[in-house]
Amino acid sequence: MQYFKIGPSRCTDEPRVAAPPTPAQAQFQIDEWLNTGRLFFPKDAIQAIHDQVSGPIARRDEILVKSLDDATMAFEVRTGSTKESGQQRETIGKPSIRYIPYESLRSGRELSSRRPHLVYCPMIIQHAATTCNLMTGDPLQNIPLRPIHDMHHVFNTALHLWEESDTWIQIKATLLSTQATTTVRKIVAFACGTMSHTDDIPGASYNSIFQHAFLVTMQRLLQQKTSGQIACSVQDPAYTDGDRAVLHTHGIRVLDDPEGFLDVNDESLVFSCSPNVPVKQIVVDVARPAVVIWDRVGNENSSGTDPDSPRVRYMMNRFYDALEFPHEEHFGDMVIYVRRELDDIGNGVSTEAINETQIPNA
Repeated sequence: MQYFKIGPSRCTDEPRVAAPPTPAQAQFQIDEWLNTGRLFFPKDAIQAIHDQVSGPIARRDEILVKSLDDATMAFEVRTGSTKESGQQRETIGKPSIRYIPYESLRSGRELSSRRPHLVYCPMIIQHAATTCNLMTGDPLQNIPLRPIHDMHHVFNTALHLWEESDTWIQIKATLLSTQATTTVRKIVAFACGTMSHTDDIPGASYNSIFQHAFLVTMQRLLQQKTSGQIACSVQDPAYTDGDRAVLHTHGIRVLDDPEGFLDVNDESLVFSCSPNVPVKQIVVDVARPAVVIWDRVGNENSSGTDPDSPRVRYMMNRFYDALEFPHEEHFGDMVIYVRRELDDIGNGVSTEAINETQIPNA
């Protein structure tokens, strides 16, 4: 079973190391950046990290990340490190990005940890890790997976059920009723989960199966409406070889993090259901998609792994119309958000200007 760990890091800027901010100072500064339109997850910053992570790196190299105050954080690459304890061996795998939402950053959690230098860092480097039996080499806590041929059968059955469901018929009517879908050229989905878990874990993979069935039917619908090709990509580190095989059969491309976020643009339809990363906060910083379908955005501060920051709430209320997504057990409380025409927003606002919008009274 895979899990993630944060390794050694340091701040390369000596003045900041010598005088870290107090919790009150950090909270004030983070709010100030948010209120003045500072992006916490700008696309160029994500791209810069991805270029390093995906390039030729070796153990003990450093991955450099800029924090919000422009200080440089250096994260040590630990890929290939091992540690033995009793009858177990832990092996450190590839580095990836951990995204820290505004709410967690504002809490000052890093100030009270062993990493106070990361107080202004919404993106930090983590490593995948696995543990195996030292004698046999078998992974510990290994979850049983469906055979690939069973996955194809189960998915095709679910796809047929979904296509005939009242829920999809209602969603299809809603999507066909809005002009915004004519501008969609790609679908990018996040955190739809693995379909590989067996029935030994009741319901563990059925949400994922029906969410991916939704993506297939949505791609077909948009291709019919636009008379053009609609690319469909998904990003989730939980995908197995079986997931990739099933998705490939249905024309869905699997992307590694953060390629999905880098793929999102203003002609995208973004889908996300109960992710364990702050998808909403990242997406509103990297683009202004034509349509987003994700968990309902509330009117107050929220918690969890994908919280509604003041910026998310302002963007969705100011620039999007909310359309009904029928309640369905495999999705939860979802909403279809459709971007308003720029003329309807007023004052000749461009998408570039929207990306730099200040947040009133956050």
